[in-house]
Amino acid sequence: MRCADFTKPGAIGYRADATAPQAGPGEVLVSVKACGICGSDLHMFRDNSYRDKLVRETAEGYSIPGHEFAGTIVAIGEGVEGWQLGEHVVGVTGMGGGMAELVAVPVNPWQLVRIPAGLSFDLAATTEPLADGLQMVRKGAPADDENLVVIGVGIIGLGVIQAIRARGISPARIIAVDVQHARLHKALEVGATHAVNARDGDVFDQIAAICGLEETYAGPSASVALVFDCAGYIRHMQGPPPLETALRLVVPGGRIVCFGGFEGRMEIDMSPLIEKQPTIYGSNGYAPDELVEALNLMSSGRVDRGTLISHRLPLEAVAEAFAVQQKPDAVKVMLHV
Repeated sequence: MRCADFTKPGAIGYRADATAPQAGPGEVLVSVKACGICGSDLHMFRDNSYRDKLVRETAEGYSIPGHEFAGTIVAIGEGVEGWQLGEHVVGVTGMGGGMAELVAVPVNPWQLVRIPAGLSFDLAATTEPLADGLQMVRKGAPADDENLVVIGVGIIGLGVIQAIRARGISPARIIAVDVQHARLHKALEVGATHAVNARDGDVFDQIAAICGLEETYAGPSASVALVFDCAGYIRHMQGPPPLETALRLVVPGGRIVCFGGFEGRMEIDMSPLIEKQPTIYGSNGYAPDELVEALNLMSSGRVDRGTLISHRLPLEAVAEAFAVQQKPDAVKVMLHV
């Protein structure tokens, strides 16, 4: 079996001699057609973060990443009912294995869902990150006429913006924050009203210039009701961690939804947490109905995920694909198997 093999931080290769998995009890075997490179895969690629959750080992000791993919059912395990050979499905393993010809997927509504007729494997492979965005929007509960900020507009942050617009919410402003011009431009395309490049100066000052500076008993804010932190903490990033910026931005009683991964410990000023009393939500994954909703939004044309796939490469070029995913012009790199 052909597969990707993550060997150590900064090193991933291609193998053509892996032992193929079998469909165990309660599983189906999926022939993978497309698999995306996730932000968590990049965290792992840089410094081994979350490796125990993001790779699946083969008999040869190869470590296969990939947990957001689409393909066709080619085998059905013992005890599985209601699924047929040849069905087009989205798989979410939560433990890697998707960057390969074949992957076994447990049959449950969190990890296996049918692809609507006519939706391509490429688009379907972006279902899981869009479902993540739908959950963040559900938790943050943005309202009409509020000022919202999305920090980090890779595939997850862009999905948050798409989810807000698809659900018919009309914020006063949706401000996208990133360090890459290409991603900020894409954020404006999919529904952000403003784009702020963190390299251009203090993010708080830039957003306060857009929304207005508020001085209250709890200290200053940038008139922002809700912040989605889709960046987390990357060791090499400059300036304060996004969570600290979010705490400065929100008004007293505001909301913050944290999704981005954390590459180790970080130093942060937590004073605004006490002074402003915001609500901070952690968000990890999605509910099963959000997987279905994501697919229906794409199938109906209400959300265009094709515009977010910036590069397509074959599985054999997986090393190049990971290098490309880290370039400034990359949004979502899709591997074709």
